[in-house]
Amino acid sequence: MLDNGDDKEKLIVKNTRNTLTYLHYKPATIDDKFSENVFNKYLEFIDPSKRFLLQSDYDLFKKDYHNLDDYYKTENLSFYNSTVDTIYKRIEEAEKYSMEVLSKPIDFNKKENFSIDYKTSKYAKDKTEAKDLWRKYLKYNVMLEIISLQDELKGDKKDSLAKKAPKDPLADVKKKIQKDTPFPEVEKIAREETKDLISDYFRRIKQTKRENYFSIYMNAITEQYDPHTTYFSPTSKEDFEFEMSGQLEGIGAKLQDKKGYATIAELVIGGPAWKDGKLEVGDQIIKVAQGKKGEAKNIVGMLLSDAIRLIRGKKGTEVVLTVKKKDGSQQTISLIRDVIEYDEVFARSSVITDEKGDKYGMIYLPEFYTPLGKDNGRYPSEDIKKEIEILKKENIKGLIFDVRNNGGGSLEEVIKISGLFINQGPVVQVRRSDGMLKIHEDKDPAISYDGPLVVMVNELSASASEIFAAAMQDYGRAVIVGSPQTFGKGTVQTILPLDRQSGSDEYGAVKLTIQKFYRVNGGSTQLKGVQSDISMVDQYTYEDINEGARPEALNWDQIKPLVIAKWPKSFDLEKIKANSKARLANNAHLNLMNDSYKFIKSLEDVKEIPLNLEDYKVYRKTREDKIKKFEALDKYKNSFKISMNQNDLVTTKTDTVLKAKRNNWFKGLQKDFYLNEAVNVLRDIK
Repeated sequence: MLDNGDDKEKLIVKNTRNTLTYLHYKPATIDDKFSENVFNKYLEFIDPSKRFLLQSDYDLFKKDYHNLDDYYKTENLSFYNSTVDTIYKRIEEAEKYSMEVLSKPIDFNKKENFSIDYKTSKYAKDKTEAKDLWRKYLKYNVMLEIISLQDELKGDKKDSLAKKAPKDPLADVKKKIQKDTPFPEVEKIAREETKDLISDYFRRIKQTKRENYFSIYMNAITEQYDPHTTYFSPTSKEDFEFEMSGQLEGIGAKLQDKKGYATIAELVIGGPAWKDGKLEVGDQIIKVAQGKKGEAKNIVGMLLSDAIRLIRGKKGTEVVLTVKKKDGSQQTISLIRDVIEYDEVFARSSVITDEKGDKYGMIYLPEFYTPLGKDNGRYPSEDIKKEIEILKKENIKGLIFDVRNNGGGSLEEVIKISGLFINQGPVVQVRRSDGMLKIHEDKDPAISYDGPLVVMVNELSASASEIFAAAMQDYGRAVIVGSPQTFGKGTVQTILPLDRQSGSDEYGAVKLTIQKFYRVNGGSTQLKGVQSDISMVDQYTYEDINEGARPEALNWDQIKPLVIAKWPKSFDLEKIKANSKARLANNAHLNLMNDSYKFIKSLEDVKEIPLNLEDYKVYRKTREDKIKKFEALDKYKNSFKISMNQNDLVTTKTDTVLKAKRNNWFKGLQKDFYLNEAVNVLRDIK
């Protein structure tokens, strides 16, 4: 923030309040209950593990428990300023505690436990208790490092349910440890590694700017209206636009923070850095200048997000980087920025060949992206139309449209995409809070694909994904395969700048809910989502991640249904359901997956972990013994041959990175049990 930060922040509060009061679909009631909810949400945001703040801090803040509604109305920032000043102080103290704890050997024979139940845990009563909480947290982390070192010596594998770990930073150290290395030496190595990691952690969190905490405070307020109403700082708005468009202007390098150095993690094929050939993965950028005449600014130790914004810039402009190479030498590299596309966002397709040689197409859409007014941007409706034409040349017998984990995006695009599969007619109804209704229709009679269609969904399929799945279901156009229901986000948002007079981004923007979606059958997708025709448990079935888990969510309702012309090539859905039920009944693999998801959910019931090393090993072995029964899940592989479409085959002859990404995608599909049933359903559609 600027020196007059308070004035700027007060204006943001005022403009946000006015915007939400007059334009939100269902403005919140600003009262003492509102204040309580903001207080609880904000404290949860700034210290979720209750590891920094003291009980005395909480008690002091609690005096404003019923004042935050009044502060919101009058732009009073005293509570916010007090909390931020306190959290900065407590972070400094916690770092001091940590360095003290990690400076001397830790006793792993002592019988004590580490609490991991943050929901019911209490704040430390005083600084002595706070230090002891940090001692236990650090002891737990050192213990994990010791176990890792000892496992490495034994050649033990990690838990089969654990995610694949990145390259182990201790790999070189472990090579120096022998089976007869005394425990005190092993403990010291583990403690030093933990100290290194914790030091870097504190370096990064101490860099958190006041404006970041202000965004947290504002979002504790905006989320009381509904879960999708959000305050965007200027930088977070820029990030959101990148996520929506898959495009930004820069040099085409992904960076990561490695102990204060902006380090090259990946080069984007076709980007300026890749074309130039001088930057390599592992290089550290130490200075950035805007053109050859610009001042070279040292970015070592700078917040990574700030460093990235210095490197990004308008297409056609020059950036000069001073780079420390992996051999220790320094090099100055000049690059002209360009538009960079990240293909992970964009639609892609594959060809699935079954045991009989029959081919099926699959299109995966990660999100309903939109260029947001950018020149030469990409639209998913156009990309999918092209993918369909490519797949049709393969003589596919059916098509799977995968929107699993797709959180939504452009309303206009989902209307167009739906139109690729139906003749013409309404796709979704949108209603304002005053009752004004708009029907969004596909007016183009052309159909890109008229064959058997399956739409794959899960609990993270939301918003535009639900509109598409609902339309295909209501028209009788497709069979919906996936989790029992989708996410349940049936609301429409728009983004408005908070300084609408000048249109400047200086004050950020607010994304607010202005309308609700309704299916053509009149039902809202809010809370209930879309119910799958072929329902199977998955990893999210037992998680409270959908819209209904949020108390601020808007309610479900329904309006008058529309009269539509159903898909003429009807199929016997009840027979398809019966066939699927018969296939899945007592399916050993599906049952084992269900057991594994229940087991993972049960881990949430673990409240404490032993910090005595031998007790922890017993606890760990008990858990590993339970996990062993699930190892068979890793061995699952469907019987399909999954391959690239003809266009990708040509492209990947020269683009080795894309080839690697496609092959990695195919490996996941090869182990996808749900894909197996989706193909079975396609076979059943007549």
